[in-house]
Amino acid sequence: MLNGRLYRLSWLVAALALLVALLTLETPGGTPDPPLPPAFDAMAARGIAADLATVAPERVPGTPGDAASAAWMAGQLGAVPGATRVVRQRFSVTAPSGRVVTENVYVALPAREGQGSRGALVISSPRDTPPGVRGGESGSAVLVQLARSLGTVARNRPVLIVSTGASTMGNAGARWFMSRFSGAPVAAAVSLDDPAGVPGGLYVWDDGQDARRSIPMVAAAQQAATRADAPLAAAPGPFPQIAEMAVPQTSGDQAAYVAQGVPAVSIAARPEGPLTGGILPSEDALGDSGRTAETLISSLDRSDALPAPAVGLLVNGRELRPVMSRVVILLLALPLLVAALDLAVRLRRAGVRVMPFVAALLWRLLPVVAALLVGHLLAIAGMIASPAGGWPPLPESVPFDLAAMVAILLSVGAGVLTWRLVRNRAMRRDAEVASRAAVGVIALGAACLVLWFVSPFALLLALPAAHAALIATRAKRPWQVLGLALVAAAPAVLLTWWAAGRIDRGIPYTAWYLLETTVSGARGVAGPVLAAVILVTAWSLGSLVMSRVRRGLIAAGPYRPVPTDDERMARRGHRPMPRPSLTRRGRKGRGTPVGRGGP
Repeated sequence: MLNGRLYRLSWLVAALALLVALLTLETPGGTPDPPLPPAFDAMAARGIAADLATVAPERVPGTPGDAASAAWMAGQLGAVPGATRVVRQRFSVTAPSGRVVTENVYVALPAREGQGSRGALVISSPRDTPPGVRGGESGSAVLVQLARSLGTVARNRPVLIVSTGASTMGNAGARWFMSRFSGAPVAAAVSLDDPAGVPGGLYVWDDGQDARRSIPMVAAAQQAATRADAPLAAAPGPFPQIAEMAVPQTSGDQAAYVAQGVPAVSIAARPEGPLTGGILPSEDALGDSGRTAETLISSLDRSDALPAPAVGLLVNGRELRPVMSRVVILLLALPLLVAALDLAVRLRRAGVRVMPFVAALLWRLLPVVAALLVGHLLAIAGMIASPAGGWPPLPESVPFDLAAMVAILLSVGAGVLTWRLVRNRAMRRDAEVASRAAVGVIALGAACLVLWFVSPFALLLALPAAHAALIATRAKRPWQVLGLALVAAAPAVLLTWWAAGRIDRGIPYTAWYLLETTVSGARGVAGPVLAAVILVTAWSLGSLVMSRVRRGLIAAGPYRPVPTDDERMARRGHRPMPRPSLTRRGRKGRGTPVGRGGP
């Protein structure tokens, strides 16, 4: 079925274009040097952290500890020199545990005369902690001490000092602040997410929940750490970057700013993930994070506007620009798209009706849709965890308990029942001819093209399965089919392994967490639906190949996309379906049974 020569030629063209695209890698631009060296007082910051730990060691949103920490923060920010009055922003957020009321606390530091029209800089820190977790005071301590330092110097830009609540509930506090603040346009944002909680270097988070990221801000933060003589942890490799853009999973407040198109990063002392507790930070750790944040703010205060967040990739410290990232991913899909187009043309020339085969694919998709729909309704009913403020909740809010197991059984049962109802329609006799495999490839190419528009890095994870399903139609040995199945499953395994490190959980629970947060709607609709379409289509192609393996026909060679005259008559019910032999067909033997004419 697959035109191997055309497929290989497409890969050659794509490889040459990829080499050209990689030549466009460029180093992200830097920021100006700050006018003065940082003067961050680490000893004072440690005293502030100890004070907060005494007032409210645990600060779960909506609890007395959260209210006490908000009042404490209001008192600290009220004493900042040169600041406006303290504003306390009360809001509520819907979480798996119910409706929670908390608040943001912020002040503004005006710019010097004549500079009021420039965009503001936001410096924020999450104040709350997950249930049962103590720690995280270093972010608030650095925030307060940094505000005291900035209040005594002249600035080109206004600065907003924000202590956010409900960060552990989908970064609701930062999102609420950005949706309500209208005093000035925001040029950039820096979040301090426990930046001195665990020694071992500073991490810079820049990813959002919408697959965009702020690569120029990453470069500025790393440059600031170098200027401040602060240690930096190793930057993530290509696959973690791809995974975090394909399936966004972040607990940093920078995601809320990125969602508003604001360049933003979070500075933390741990790999990206939820807070798990820690000891009172040392003066050295507080000094490293405080000097880095002060240097970064001073550089941003003097720099021009940074580019807005976009979908991009860092390769060895050099940036693959957003447009080129999309082009590179499209080139990797090019052989599949060319094969789909070739098969569409061949079927059209042969006069093969494709709608019956498209209908068969849709009937196969219906059980998956039914299972997802039932799971979503169960999330609304409260049987499984609902989104936290519209975004994926923390793992602590997604237990794998008896209710979760019942929800799994109900969802799977809905899918199985739907399949039993539509099985006869999906498994018609005409679906056994090779034209169905050709239509499957066409549908696979169309779904991949749509996914490229919606989420290009999600397509990058789906492409191994798509190419494996396509190549499997030419497989001649069972071990080849097994190898292709392993290739198709590899991205899903790697994604689960990456997410397990991100949420600090085991592989089995992580698989459940990803599935549950997808079914509940916390990860959107378009991406999961397209992923389901690609999965079902690839599975449909794989089932045809496995059928040939079970019947011992795989050695006869690949499918032909255009059926023989006997197959056409059999599909119309005028004669039995021919049983193919394992002999090769002669070039002129159009009407004889041949090995390449199997189902």
